[in-house]
Amino acid sequence: MRRFYVSIIAVVLGAIFAIGWGVDALVEDTEPEHSVEVTIYRQAIDGMIAQLDRLPKSEIQQATHILSQDFNLSITLVDSQSFALPPSLANKLSEAGGLYLVSEQESYLLKRIPQHADYLLHLQLPAIGQSVDYNMDLMLTIMLYLGVSLIIILWTLPLTRRLHILNNVSAKFGRGDLSARIPSSRFSYIQLLENSFNAMADRIETLLLDNKILARSLSHDIRTPVACLRFGIEAAMTTSNIEKKDKYLSRMDTEVTRMEEMTNAFLEYAGMERQMGSVRLQSVDLIPWLTTLCHDFEGIASQQQVTIKFDAQVTTLLCEIDSQWFYRALQNLLGNAIDYADKQVSCLLRVTETDIVIHVDDDGVGIPESEQKSIFEPFIRLDVDRSREAGHFGLGLAITTKIMDWHQGHVAANNDSSLGGARLSLSLSR
Repeated sequence: MRRFYVSIIAVVLGAIFAIGWGVDALVEDTEPEHSVEVTIYRQAIDGMIAQLDRLPKSEIQQATHILSQDFNLSITLVDSQSFALPPSLANKLSEAGGLYLVSEQESYLLKRIPQHADYLLHLQLPAIGQSVDYNMDLMLTIMLYLGVSLIIILWTLPLTRRLHILNNVSAKFGRGDLSARIPSSRFSYIQLLENSFNAMADRIETLLLDNKILARSLSHDIRTPVACLRFGIEAAMTTSNIEKKDKYLSRMDTEVTRMEEMTNAFLEYAGMERQMGSVRLQSVDLIPWLTTLCHDFEGIASQQQVTIKFDAQVTTLLCEIDSQWFYRALQNLLGNAIDYADKQVSCLLRVTETDIVIHVDDDGVGIPESEQKSIFEPFIRLDVDRSREAGHFGLGLAITTKIMDWHQGHVAANNDSSLGGARLSLSLSR
């Protein structure tokens, strides 16, 4: 908003200055000093001075009185010492036409008599064009206000245009067009508002899409355990064999547990957006941090007969991360790598001029190229049966993607693993 206030002050002051300067120039070109009437009186006073200059000093007063009567004008002699004028004006007393002076009550001409320097001839002019002056003042005042209004309208035109665009985009978004966004402009006065609207629209679109996917996936995935529960209940009610009844109840308990895990996972993902405000970035040395992380997974890896190792290009590397959430992001990558690895998993820290990259490699079968982007979408499982048995619902990599978005980073997958399998990479700006 500071830009808005500075610009409006600059525009208004600039408009007043520019229009005032133009009005002054116009007034200078149209002032009475250059009018036809004044020019005639200038020529008349020059002729009077020529006559008085030839008379002796004792006759000047009488001659001035006669000139006043003959021309029916107020013509008098005044003492030259009674006028304190700056040099620039005093020099005009000897120029052709004399010095023209104007006050609120009168206008008059003054001119020095060359042979009688003690006197100035004072010729009071009759009222010249008073109605014209009034009309001119009114016209100039109107021009001033119209000019300022026009400049303000021209200045606010980009603002009103951007507000009109904001209103239209908001209406489209409200009607369900979730892709509606405000195009960026370098000359917008409300750029912060526009960026905030676009960010809000992005979050709303993400939330709505996630909720649609969540509802669709939950309704699809919950059908199998519900069907199993219904079958188990019917079978348990119809059989009289205690062993079979216990077996059916055991299967039902397993399905209930799976439904509970599924519901908890879905609710956790649905609540991820609310967790965004809890992100607290701190400076962390990634070398010991990653070493500890890999050590935490050695037990899980050994249970599946997989070895895990950590390798870094540097000995010290500070990075701004939220330790809790970033741990969760890497936990999902390492967990997947251990699940799909044959014997080895590697965590590699690489540093470029602009990025910090963490690779998680495995020696498994890799990821089909057509699936390397879709695996980061929620509820996507490449190996459905294996994921169900392990209690996975295709949310781990989707959660990692959200966490990396919070860190202004990104996650990617390919088959460039140093171990011959899949490679999942986290990238952060330095």
